[in-house]
Amino acid sequence: MRRTLIFIGLLSSFTFIACKNDKSNQQIDLDKENVAKEEIQANTENLKLNFKTDEQYNLAHLYFDLKDALVKSDTYSAKKIAEIMVKYFKDEKQMKLAQQIIKNENDIETQREAFYALSQNFDTIFSENITAGKLYKQYCPMAFNNEGGFWFSEEKEIMNPYFGDKMLHCGSIQKTIK
Repeated sequence: MRRTLIFIGLLSSFTFIACKNDKSNQQIDLDKENVAKEEIQANTENLKLNFKTDEQYNLAHLYFDLKDALVKSDTYSAKKIAEIMVKYFKDEKQMKLAQQIIKNENDIETQREAFYALSQNFDTIFSENITAGKLYKQYCPMAFNNEGGFWFSEEKEIMNPYFGDKMLHCGSIQKTIK
């Protein structure tokens, strides 16, 4: 009887240890899976910004060029970039905004207002169509008479298109889109 009790005790211990080891192995597998996901995410963050279609990619880079022209208060370059953008736009509202930039070559403030309206239109395009890399949604609370305005950038560094060199670094990152 004593041997039977010892045997049952040992058998229970082995079963408990085996179950515990199985749970430990499952935890190790989950940990490895989480590490793999983190590595994939870290690697995709360093990838070049890309979109679902070539058209979206081209429009995004024209948008960034337009932003850079406005940062430099270069109304002529802004006009030329908007002329190219018009050819890509299918949406009439976006076309009208680009045409507003074209027509107002000598009025940087009107170009900046049209750029802000374009930024609002690009919010969905950027948020839903990035396939690689990341994009920064940046915000200046002082733009447009302290009503605020946002724009998108490939770089973390704030380069404000609404004030140019007057307040070049005014703003903050509002959101990172991946």
